[in-house]
Amino acid sequence: MLIYLLIVAFGLVMGSAVTALAHRVPRARSWVRGRSACPSCDAQLGTIDLVPLISFIASRGRCRHCGARIAWRYPFTEVLCAVWAVLLFRAVGLSTTYLFLALWGFLLVALMWIDLDFQLLPDVLTFPGTLLALAAALQWPQGAHHALLGVVAGSGLLWALAWAWEHFRRVEGMGGGDIKLAAMFGVVLGWKLSLLAVMLAAFAGSVWGLVLIARGAASGRTALPFGTLLAPAAMFAFLWGEGLKNAYLNLFAGR
Repeated sequence: MLIYLLIVAFGLVMGSAVTALAHRVPRARSWVRGRSACPSCDAQLGTIDLVPLISFIASRGRCRHCGARIAWRYPFTEVLCAVWAVLLFRAVGLSTTYLFLALWGFLLVALMWIDLDFQLLPDVLTFPGTLLALAAALQWPQGAHHALLGVVAGSGLLWALAWAWEHFRRVEGMGGGDIKLAAMFGVVLGWKLSLLAVMLAAFAGSVWGLVLIARGAASGRTALPFGTLLAPAAMFAFLWGEGLKNAYLNLFAGR
């Protein structure tokens, strides 16, 4: 029980750090230096304001300086990172890869929010994320081969789709950031689960696009932040992709 409490605390603290990354990196602000501040009144936040989740609950979701509402994204991100930390622990245990994969997932969450807000996937996050993924993959048998095939499958597929979309539709389908993000998760997932992650994200994107079109908020040429879908799809594929793949294969094997 104690180990789970420690892992939840670790995830909550890292979730707070992720919110800082997602806010500061696309605004070219240092996420190492400088005190956190309320985005509404710019008042510097003290220790009492920065306790993950508890501060939000104690303040009833409002800044104690100006009373402005605190976005639900902040506690949601902290909880999401705590859930990732626990599920990852259940998947790999406290192995040598746990810390690498935990940080890899936290960076994916930050990239998810940044792409949603700015349609941007900064190299300053995807490159370290790829190095963390490689450090984890090299702990496994045939890890280098697994990583290489994953990068080729994930990045190669997205590059081909981007080229085809731009060539035939004369519209940029996705940016280079999506391709780099695919390399970041391809190293960990390998080629089969990388393809699964791309397909899951594409399906979610299709549903999202259709909903927006039905509401009159978009057209068939509207660009969606694909990284916002790819990042959670990669985390899902890592945790449950093998089971999903095996269930799919067994379904056809039984026919």
